[in-house]
Amino acid sequence: MNYLKKWFVRWSFIDIPVFGLGLGLMIYYMNSLDGVHSEAIFMESIVPNIGTELLGVWLSVRIIESVLRTRQKRSRLRAQLIDNMNYLVTLIRGIAPHFEQQTIDHLSSELKWFDEMKDYRISGTSDHTIKLINEVTKLYAQAASEASKINPLRDEINDLFVLNPQMLDNPIVKELHDIYRRQNYTRIVVRRIDSRIKRYREKTVELDSSYSLKKEEETINKIEEYSEILKIYIAITLNAEAAVVEARSAVLNREYNF
Repeated sequence: MNYLKKWFVRWSFIDIPVFGLGLGLMIYYMNSLDGVHSEAIFMESIVPNIGTELLGVWLSVRIIESVLRTRQKRSRLRAQLIDNMNYLVTLIRGIAPHFEQQTIDHLSSELKWFDEMKDYRISGTSDHTIKLINEVTKLYAQAASEASKINPLRDEINDLFVLNPQMLDNPIVKELHDIYRRQNYTRIVVRRIDSRIKRYREKTVELDSSYSLKKEEETINKIEEYSEILKIYIAITLNAEAAVVEARSAVLNREYNF
């Protein structure tokens, strides 16, 4: 009963007129034939026509179904590709400011899996879009590589401060320590670190070397190295997010132009 209701609502306005018209024409054609062989003539004319129509309808349906299935598959693959790129953005945004190795390893494993599945998911994608996607994976791999350098270096800096607490008696070193300990990766903090290092070196350029000064200099060098890594990491992540935006746009445009 439900099936009949659905049919009546969706198809009755087409099926009933077409079927009625076709049946009426067949009856009219049969009645218009004269002679003993009218039924044979009717069968000889109608059977080939029906066969031709059925073959044409079957072929049309198969072609349309194949095209739609291919489009749906490519649409699904592109949607998955965009979701993967969005997930890469989420992962890399979760790395800073703590730079936990587990999160970095997660990004690296996701990149490896993304690269393995990429050839399957770029089916029907233009060479330009493939180039953009490759640029995304390259940048994110570079970001993961730079991020993995942060914690070992930060551990060395923390050990220097713990083993040489007298360094904090120097106001500039104390200020630099406080900025560094914020564990923030923004460009503003990096610029502050660089400015404090510059001011420290301007004040200590004429001082005689001593054990304390050497430890301060060693710590400053480590923090300077830390700052340089952060600069590279920030630049890569900004370029990576821009590359993702461009690649996503290319994938979507390809979808609509298919």
